[in-house]
Amino acid sequence: MLIKSIKLSRNSAVFGVVMAALVLVGVLLLAGAAGKRGGALSGGSEEARAEFLQRYGWQAETPALSEESVIIPREFSDVMEQYNDLQLSQGFDLRDYAGTELTVYSYRIEGFDGEEEVIASLYVSGGRIVGGDVHSTALDGFMVGVTTGKAA
Repeated sequence: MLIKSIKLSRNSAVFGVVMAALVLVGVLLLAGAAGKRGGALSGGSEEARAEFLQRYGWQAETPALSEESVIIPREFSDVMEQYNDLQLSQGFDLRDYAGTELTVYSYRIEGFDGEEEVIASLYVSGGRIVGGDVHSTALDGFMVGVTTGKAA
């Protein structure tokens, strides 16, 4: 059996502990950024998107009504800022995707009496849901975040 002892000065030990703490903070920050970008919010399949909506109480008709490519503007207008505020309230941030092409999947939502039509729109990048809303097509309709839960 081989035993080796190491003698560390107090400064070396403190330096080692500080470096380990910095590495741990860096890992936690990277993990948080991945979560912010929809880390566990899979949207790569029709089934995954429908399950995501179901998780928040929305019953989506499948298949999707539409699948469109959109480019998030690099410069946000006032309207886009307001829309992004809705995204921020549910843990998304479309600023992270400024200038990026995203796919928007739109689903008809069932179970709304008195509304013309209710649509859920999900923004997907790299198979991950990165934003979305649920809105009425009525002139005096509503718009809420997907994660808000069923509004009616």
